[in-house]
Amino acid sequence: MTFESLEFAFFLPVVFVVYWALPARAALQNAFLVLAGVAFYASWSFGLLWVFALAATVDYAIARYLEAVRPPPGAADAAAKRRMRLALGASVVYNVGQLCWFKYVGFFADSANVLMHRLGLPADLPVLRLALPIGLSYWTLQKLAYVLDVYYGRVPACRSPLTFAAFVTFFPQLVAGPIVRGSEMLPQLERPRRLDPDRLAAGGGAFLLGFAMKAFVADFLGQKVVDPVFADPAVWSAAGHWMGLFGYAAQVFCDFAGYSLMAIGVGRLFGFELPVNFDYPFFSTNLMEFWRRWHITLNRWLFDHLYAPLVAGNGWFKGRFDSGLLLVFGVSGLWHGATWGFVLWGAMHGVGLVVQRRFGDYYKTLCRKDRVWVQRRKSTGYKAVAWLLTIGFFVLTLVPFRAGGLDATLSFARGLFTSPGTLLPAVDSAMSLHNLAWSVLFLAGYHAFGTTAGRRWRAQLAALPPVARGVAYGAMIVFLFVFMPTSGSTFVYANF
Repeated sequence: MTFESLEFAFFLPVVFVVYWALPARAALQNAFLVLAGVAFYASWSFGLLWVFALAATVDYAIARYLEAVRPPPGAADAAAKRRMRLALGASVVYNVGQLCWFKYVGFFADSANVLMHRLGLPADLPVLRLALPIGLSYWTLQKLAYVLDVYYGRVPACRSPLTFAAFVTFFPQLVAGPIVRGSEMLPQLERPRRLDPDRLAAGGGAFLLGFAMKAFVADFLGQKVVDPVFADPAVWSAAGHWMGLFGYAAQVFCDFAGYSLMAIGVGRLFGFELPVNFDYPFFSTNLMEFWRRWHITLNRWLFDHLYAPLVAGNGWFKGRFDSGLLLVFGVSGLWHGATWGFVLWGAMHGVGLVVQRRFGDYYKTLCRKDRVWVQRRKSTGYKAVAWLLTIGFFVLTLVPFRAGGLDATLSFARGLFTSPGTLLPAVDSAMSLHNLAWSVLFLAGYHAFGTTAGRRWRAQLAALPPVARGVAYGAMIVFLFVFMPTSGSTFVYANF
């Protein structure tokens, strides 16, 4: 069951009606959300539900133990601190081990076999192909962040098993995020929720916008432009390769940003506010800014729980900012998937951030020597070049991200400049041409609302009477029924 599926069109209204028919007591509402979350998860992978339940139980127990053995503030209790470190280590080992077992054990065994074959050594390591629990990468990081926050005293351990179960099973963000912190979600779960018409309207608008981004723009571009080019690059011209690559940039953005908006929208329907996951990343003029705007909750997790402790700690990484960036994006690449294409993608972004950081330091020395460099940095020309380099680099790094293997990546990259093929992605009907035009206009309009003037327009639209907004939403729904692709696809990031 996905947000754009027929099953969800029946599931959501039933859950919504029953949820708000319950008495406004947090325990009752949370218990029903747990049941809904379990049903939603079971629709994806019923046979692996036990993995999810066991992982949640382990981290609930470890967090309670951390709270119980924590010494009073200022107390020098070495034994208690050692027990806390051991408990935290148990959580890290369990969560990372579970993630590696289901997601990477086959990748590492396969890679070891290939390496030994190339060295002329006998290689027969068994390669396991395990079914992947849906959303594993997301709920593993969410629970691990919670345990880390309890360990460092940022949040108290959740005492109620029911509240914690609702935290880890909340179905809108269960499959592909946003990755929610305990400090963001647990206080909302501990309070009873009451129906709020303004929040319902905001939730419906967010869901509809996300649905249009996914079911119309992303699915159309994927089916008509991206998938044909990446399926058989050799038959497409160099221009066809570029169309497929830019189409994929738009597809993956609309797919994942659309999912995040739908998750936020559904969360609001049930009285919750989930964190923003995308903030107009294609406006970025440097890579660090881009990663503060794209998949915000994942990068926040990586920098808060991996990068900052490493470069500010007492180990080898202390003060080694470049090494920290390379490690963080190496982990990010592997988090996205168990292929060498994702590893290469992560390495490229790690190197890109190191180059940007070094250039920034060099440019600061120029500014200190001559203030004219400060003015140049503020100029339109400088910003335009910075934007082109940032977005161009991001788009090019999508080649290994989408192609997968290293051989496929190299082949597609060559095709961007010279290709024996002659074809261009074709629109096979008037409706396809119509949908392509609407997709381009939708993307342009979406980003127009991210400008200063656009934010004012958006506020004015939100202030329209409910009847006017209802008519606009209804018109969009009719449009989607008529023109959106008939055969949808799964969410790209649900596979990660």
